[in-house]
Amino acid sequence: METRLAAETIRSELKLTKDFLDNPIDLKLPVIPPFKGNGDIRLVILGQDPTIRNENSRRRISCTLNLDRRNALRTYIERICCELNISIENIYATNLFKYFYTLSPAKTMHVLRSHLQPNLDLLIQELSEYKNVPVISLGEPVLQLLTDDRTKVREFWDYDLTTKASGNHFRYSKASDNQLKTDLFPFPHQPSLRKIFYKDNLVDYIKFFKNNKQ
Repeated sequence: METRLAAETIRSELKLTKDFLDNPIDLKLPVIPPFKGNGDIRLVILGQDPTIRNENSRRRISCTLNLDRRNALRTYIERICCELNISIENIYATNLFKYFYTLSPAKTMHVLRSHLQPNLDLLIQELSEYKNVPVISLGEPVLQLLTDDRTKVREFWDYDLTTKASGNHFRYSKASDNQLKTDLFPFPHQPSLRKIFYKDNLVDYIKFFKNNKQ
């Protein structure tokens, strides 16, 4: 089944779950399609969901991560691409949850966990077309859903709580250690780049990613 139709089916079925009212899915808006560049796909970017607090702003979202528009997030992704010697046209970006919630989903993680399995199954099927393409995740909630509730992005970037710096002993989530069953490289979401730690270590982690992706 085509990804959009499958996501719509999942959304329709989830409205019958017992925790639906804890964070209702916005059924008025369409599911959000992935962003797919026009070139050879060499990088998959995985976001969590398209939800933002303002309902009117939600209506203006028509593509995963808003990558069809010039904005701070696209600039961030283009910087990653530049360091990898690829372009935005080599990107496939999709969300784990492809529909809008009413509230910020990260504030109702129990709902996301309850709704995870059908969306995860769809994502695995969706990415099967890109089996040999490396995957990066954006932000903490999606990482925690795919690995462990307490996992922090900074742990993969070798953050030292004492010095608040990195020893550059970077790592990634191996396929055997996450539910996506593929190597997963955690990146902070764009707003976190305001933190000095991520800003200072971004290029080095991209180099690590480049040297370790399969």
